[in-house]
Amino acid sequence: MRRFEWRFLKLKGKLVTINWVRDEIKDLNKVEHGGEIWRYRGNREILDFSSNVNPLGVSSKVLKVLRKSLHLIKFLPDNNSFSVREAAARYLGKPVKPSNIIVGNGSTELIHLFTQTFVKRGEECLIPVPTFSEYEVAVKKTGGKPCFLKLKTSTNFTLKIDEILRCLKPKKTKAIFLCNPNNPTSQTFSREELVKLVDEALNTNIIVFLDESYIEFSDENSLANLVNKYPNLFVLRSLTKIFGLMGLRIGYGVASEKLVKFMFKAKIAWNVNVLAQVAAITAFKDRDHLKKAKNIVDKERKFLFKELGKIRGFHVLPAKANFFLIKIKNLGFDSSSLKNRLLKHGILVRDCSSIRGLNNYYIRVSIKKHWENKRLLEALTSVVGIHS
Repeated sequence: MRRFEWRFLKLKGKLVTINWVRDEIKDLNKVEHGGEIWRYRGNREILDFSSNVNPLGVSSKVLKVLRKSLHLIKFLPDNNSFSVREAAARYLGKPVKPSNIIVGNGSTELIHLFTQTFVKRGEECLIPVPTFSEYEVAVKKTGGKPCFLKLKTSTNFTLKIDEILRCLKPKKTKAIFLCNPNNPTSQTFSREELVKLVDEALNTNIIVFLDESYIEFSDENSLANLVNKYPNLFVLRSLTKIFGLMGLRIGYGVASEKLVKFMFKAKIAWNVNVLAQVAAITAFKDRDHLKKAKNIVDKERKFLFKELGKIRGFHVLPAKANFFLIKIKNLGFDSSSLKNRLLKHGILVRDCSSIRGLNNYYIRVSIKKHWENKRLLEALTSVVGIHS
């Protein structure tokens, strides 16, 4: 023990030269996300437009069951989240069964669990960018090699399936990561396009990781009901966005029974807390809450697209989900500066400068209730102004 302490003191300040840390971890860059409300809240009210969540928040039915379930904290949660899987299967409908579902501590845990289970060192994973940053991080942590397909600003970051197919390398590409609707661009693929991709990928033994965390906010149809037909398909779903359970952290994945069994082998024990499981079961049943939220998003999307287009220097990309990506290059200052100026008005937006494939001239704003959206527009008018 004394010998170790002497060595530690002697090498203090040079510990990076000791090979304690895996290279995959050493080389990771810090990932930034939206939802930094705790950093800025303090003693003032902040409207958070940086986090893409149900504008109605948590349903009253979920809050009620949570209050009644606090006594369950003294128990270990169900390690397999079986009741949640049953509720999710009923929510998705046949042919999905509980055995097709795995539950995670937020959908992000399942992204990392997927790569830990299936991506080997040196295997390539295709990731169109810009998209959610955690795909890249998860691939790198396992020693995999992310290969990026950069989308074009000239096409508003839309992507054709044929472009993806041309980038696939048989025997080299292990997985494709797609987000539908895509975060942060709010663009979508049709079901027909995605089925074509999954089918072609199956012929070359490539897994398709399809993130549908925002699917309920769009008009697109899920591919979850195809997981038994396509053994190479993994569909990620979120309960935090559409059901407003951001702070409880719970999501789920849908795949063939065989894929799910392997992921269960890699999953840590008791990964989803008891209150998150209780909330999820109730949330799945509250279809009225989802319908109200979807109606608000549909209505406010049209309102915001029109009004945001009036802001000086803004190029607003058409949105298919519950958020907008906005290019501000003609504004006169960058995304970090705009974010800080809006914070003085009690508004938090997502600075997209840290997202691969974008730069410091993009922001993302979520769609909220009408009065909140009007507050955003008032703040932007004050800070930026409108077209003359």
